[in-house]
Amino acid sequence: MSTQPFKIRRELLIPLGISAGLLLILLILTLLGKGSSMERIFLTAMTIPTVALFLEARNRRATMTDQGILFKKFLRVKEILWGDISHVGCVMIRKKVYLLLTTTKGFFILSNAYEDFSALIRIIVERVGPDKVEEDVRAQGENPVKNRGDMISLWFAVVVIFGIILLKLLPI
Repeated sequence: MSTQPFKIRRELLIPLGISAGLLLILLILTLLGKGSSMERIFLTAMTIPTVALFLEARNRRATMTDQGILFKKFLRVKEILWGDISHVGCVMIRKKVYLLLTTTKGFFILSNAYEDFSALIRIIVERVGPDKVEEDVRAQGENPVKNRGDMISLWFAVVVIFGIILLKLLPI
């Protein structure tokens, strides 16, 4: 097996990036135009975490290798070896699924925000072995839960921010 990277789904990254860009535009309009100090503070407090979240999500990777899993996050890299994984569990909250990898050094969490989550689960189950994997994890590998709520919320945020920009630019 060669390396196989798994990234955050593009259907989440696109509206998140657009939201971050629109918030930056709105912040610039507020700083250059007639904006109250409270409005500037609020927009700055919203824009900085949104841009940071987008950069984190865009750079996040889980790469399956022959030796283990390489987790790449924004400015950080961690690796766990297949032999270090002692248990693979699963937590489902509504339509969000979190894969919990317990190791000798702590635990790692993977969510169904990763693209091809079922393939990611199948690789982990195959490499770790069935004795360390809960039945719920195998079920997720065969019939994964699709979470469309995050994508809908992000596109709704894009529409709302765009509407606020229009209100800011148009004399009403």
